Amino acid sequence: MRLYPRLVCTLLAIGAAAAECVGQTYPTRPLRMLVGYAPGGGTDIIARLMALHLQPRLGQPVIVENRPGAGGNIASEQTARAVPDGYTILMAANTIAINPFLSSNKTFDVATELTGVALICNSPILVVVNPSLPVHTIAELIAHAKANPGRLSYGTPGIGTPQHLATELFQSMTKTTLVHIPYKGGAQAVADVAGGQLQLSFAATSSAAPLVQAGRLRALATGGAQRAETVKDVPTVGETVSGYNVGIWYGIMAPANMPRAAIERLHHELAAIVAMPEVQERMFAQGFEHAVSTPEAMTRLVRDDLAKWERVVREAGIKPE
Repeated sequence: MRLYPRLVCTLLAIGAAAAECVGQTYPTRPLRMLVGYAPGGGTDIIARLMALHLQPRLGQPVIVENRPGAGGNIASEQTARAVPDGYTILMAANTIAINPFLSSNKTFDVATELTGVALICNSPILVVVNPSLPVHTIAELIAHAKANPGRLSYGTPGIGTPQHLATELFQSMTKTTLVHIPYKGGAQAVADVAGGQLQLSFAATSSAAPLVQAGRLRALATGGAQRAETVKDVPTVGETVSGYNVGIWYGIMAPANMPRAAIERLHHELAAIVAMPEVQERMFAQGFEHAVSTPEAMTRLVRDDLAKWERVVREAGIKPE
């Protein structure tokens, strides 16, 4: 029995030494950063920006691999199934917390098989309307929608996308009824609002802001808890609808049980990259706002979103496919 405490201390010392060794040597070979979408989209843009700056800081290539399909689930599952050694990571978007409720074929558990490394940035939701619609505020939009139930159409990049669920949450919280017109991409949906085929959209700022600046759309509000830096003069939905808080976020995740030292090394380098003025300027120019978090906060964000979007999907009556 006297040997037991010594054995415990010895094992703890070995574990601490091994973790320290990982931190000092990691990485020793190229990393793969998986992206669940095709090249050119928001997730891919941020992934390539991070990889560009990670490579010289880590002293190893960081290879971005696009694995589109199943709303991002293919890349997410491959990351969850990868060896948790720090050499396969995922550039995730908040769709990772929505997809589990849109598919009847659940092949992995986001909450237990993936872990957060660092939140990177946000792309605020921007509520825009065609300038011909006689509303200039969220309060006026709510009043107009209640006076014309089922007569206002909104466009999104598709069923179950953050833009779609952002609008469903808005309807639930304001007791309004809007008509959903799903598209295959956000750009065309926003263009049709500007063209008058639709009345409004809860769109990504990166796609809607240029049309707002050109006078072809009217911005009513942003969806986040705070006003967006990219459109400072636009109020939030929450200033009228208390508690409303929706945005599109991007962050790095990894397989569960990845060595803590590897997570900390990646987080340290990513935080330093996001703090670089040239990186922030590039993000800002494309409608993104930098937002670094701790690994624990990133994991909590995903789990909080899972709870929120499960409720929204259920209340909206969206059936898993």
